[in-house]
Amino acid sequence: MTRSTRDTESSSGDAGRGPRIARSRQPVYALLLGSVIALFLLTLMERTLGQLRPDPGVAAIRRAESLGQPFDRRSRSQVVADLRAEGIEAVPRLVPAGLLEDGPEGGVRSRITSAGGELLPLAGIANRTTVLCNETGQWAVYEADEHGFRNPPGAWRRIPADLLLVGDSFTIGECVAPGETVADNLRLTWPATLNLGYSGNSPLLELATLVEYAPALRPRITLWLFFENDLSWFDLGRSAESPLLMSYLRAGFSQDLLRRQPEIDARLASLLDSRIAQPDEQGPVAELEARRGSVGRRLLDFIRLKRTRLFLSRLRGRPAGSSRPLDHGLFREILARAREIVAAWQGEIVVVFLPGAWQFDPNAPAPRWTRSDLARAIRDDARSVGLDFVDVAAALARQPDPLSHYSYRGESLLGSPHMNAAGYALAASVIRDAIRQGSGTAEAGLSFPSSSASSPSARRSQISRQ
Repeated sequence: MTRSTRDTESSSGDAGRGPRIARSRQPVYALLLGSVIALFLLTLMERTLGQLRPDPGVAAIRRAESLGQPFDRRSRSQVVADLRAEGIEAVPRLVPAGLLEDGPEGGVRSRITSAGGELLPLAGIANRTTVLCNETGQWAVYEADEHGFRNPPGAWRRIPADLLLVGDSFTIGECVAPGETVADNLRLTWPATLNLGYSGNSPLLELATLVEYAPALRPRITLWLFFENDLSWFDLGRSAESPLLMSYLRAGFSQDLLRRQPEIDARLASLLDSRIAQPDEQGPVAELEARRGSVGRRLLDFIRLKRTRLFLSRLRGRPAGSSRPLDHGLFREILARAREIVAAWQGEIVVVFLPGAWQFDPNAPAPRWTRSDLARAIRDDARSVGLDFVDVAAALARQPDPLSHYSYRGESLLGSPHMNAAGYALAASVIRDAIRQGSGTAEAGLSFPSSSASSPSARRSQISRQ
């Protein structure tokens, strides 16, 4: 073989290796490019979520500032401490559902015991100044009645009551001032209106409230205010893991809470005093200030893609570990039991549907525990057991700016805003119209099952004449 031949073969061999080496690097380049693009998109998503889905404290502050209103940035525990320094026996809002903890043998049970058994209060401490929450700029503070609920003095002496409200935080009136809740608005027409709603309540806790207190009040109409998350795993699902709460589905079961108010007050006061001494909750605004005060903390949250992970977690909805199926069967059973209770004094129950802000926020993904036809499904649940139904969502949708009826515009990453004073006033107006009309109309959203159309209508007519 001549030298020229060898040189030719060597050149052709090197030429062959060159493209192979270049081709072997192509996947590496593609991987690097893909990583850079993915990092850019995640960073963009994190920044975008920071604008569209801020923490509740941020969103509330923005809302107040846009209206030119000052925002009280104190935590709940700070407000309580300041009131006590003024000589006012203030206490923080205590959520009955928050008293449930994992039991030693599975399920959940109340952390308060009495004579070796469970004691689960359904409201706060009686006759105490109660610090509720802050979404509108100022803390909502109210004077609890003789059973720890949010009612004016003397409300329990009006028997029989015209209207009785059960429900969750939307019913108690988070986070508005006295005089601005749904019950307050209805009380302008029917003074004998009792508000037995409480923060964090589930349908089982609302049934328990009805069992414990309604027979003493004998309300003509019970308004069961339903919010969209009431059937979720963290509301009805967790409550259903409590043997005590499930016992309320049996006729005759009661904790006799009406008679045990002094004991309830003593147990809750002991629990709350320990929390005040060592506060474990600062509130969203105080937490916001802490994050803003540390550049390193903000940078770490950004690197960890905190908002993106929260967003994806919210989309996943119910955790895989939840053991109870989320269907409407238990809810219908609860409503049927409630109807049996009020039938003892010829009372009536009306289910009122309250929507979340995401219904009217184009930027908010609806949580997985709700769906577009939930209002219709709840209406069908109510009608299946012979109850009437009012849809506040339909009335809100007809407003020029539905989101203006919430504490701040849109849903935050960590939750949905409650209604503001305008929202609660609108809900009360829809309910008032439905009661006064006394016949089912699409405008009012009230339906009348044929099995209960006669006597409830007569009772509604009687109330509407007052």
